[in-house]
Amino acid sequence: MKSLKLTALGQIPEADITFGDLTVFVGEQASGKSILLQLVKLVLDAGDITRTLKKHGFDWHGKTEHFLSLYFGEGMAKIWDTAATKITVDSEIFTLDKVLSKKRKEKAESLFLIPAHRAMTLKDGWPRAFTDYAIGDPYVVKQFSEHLRLLLEMRSSYSEDIIFPQAGRMNKTIRDVIEKNIFGEAQVKLDRSGLRKRIILDVEGNQLPFMVWSTGQREFVPLLMGLYQLLPSGGRKKNNLNWVVIEEPELGLHPQSISVLLLMLFELLRRGYKVIVSTHSSQVPELIWAIQLLAKWNADPMHLLKLLDLNVTPFSTELTQIVFEEKAFKTYYLSPHNEVKNISTLDAEDSDEAVSDWGGLTLFSTKVADVLSEAMWRAEL
Repeated sequence: MKSLKLTALGQIPEADITFGDLTVFVGEQASGKSILLQLVKLVLDAGDITRTLKKHGFDWHGKTEHFLSLYFGEGMAKIWDTAATKITVDSEIFTLDKVLSKKRKEKAESLFLIPAHRAMTLKDGWPRAFTDYAIGDPYVVKQFSEHLRLLLEMRSSYSEDIIFPQAGRMNKTIRDVIEKNIFGEAQVKLDRSGLRKRIILDVEGNQLPFMVWSTGQREFVPLLMGLYQLLPSGGRKKNNLNWVVIEEPELGLHPQSISVLLLMLFELLRRGYKVIVSTHSSQVPELIWAIQLLAKWNADPMHLLKLLDLNVTPFSTELTQIVFEEKAFKTYYLSPHNEVKNISTLDAEDSDEAVSDWGGLTLFSTKVADVLSEAMWRAEL
């Protein structure tokens, strides 16, 4: 999939999107970002979605509105108007009839979606099963939780109880940055001592249950385990998976820790995934802006190592060079007026405030600078 056009989907009247290697969506709450990302998942994985729902005992009885409620969530059936909603993927019309057709071609899952509600997938320190959720909960949350459950069930059959840090899981450069900025001296472990297995933080021998972790750690651990699925040993992609969607990866994290996520996005790109991110953090578009300027100036990609506070190693050098020289970036803004605008230039001098303020992410800092400049000017009079 290279492009996606849509008309009349939920609060989005119209959108024309061309995907890059990394595509970023910004915009206020309830602007339609989650609906748009779930649509991308539906377009690419319709066969796997319907098969998974049926495997777990869910049935829409041939009714489109029931399927929409099962997939997008309770109360969301009306976001898709069978008369007005139109979806075009690479010039080919996509319809729900094709999704629900028994004659459709079955394909393995090709897009892995890490939802914004990832912390709720861990219940008492263990991932919830697909069928543990209510019927009206969004499919992407249930499926992500099921992925984590299967990963840990498989892991619990091994004797090794350390989930992080693991030698051989991710490059040491990435592990060291995660350890420094997220966990410190703590280890993420699988605790088998009680009547029920659970994930705990081990801090110098003290075992901390899930609910006493910091908010950032509770948000990051399911994200980390999702990335474990995507980053197998050997530096390759996961079989069949070509796309990764991460909703609001910055949730609960300090700005310094968000730099860890930027590095992990680089690693996904290096392995050949197409990555889509929705964010309320200015750091993601700021990194893209820096890359675009460095490329424009024909600068050395080693400058990216300084941005990410990385030591010069063969791995970090290769990582930044591939991202700098080979990857394309797109940024879109979903405005309060329900307009989807391409702001990929991220030009601070652009007359369009949607572009210059990066979809509102730098609006407050711009106002602060303007107000302080005015106050200084008046004080000097």
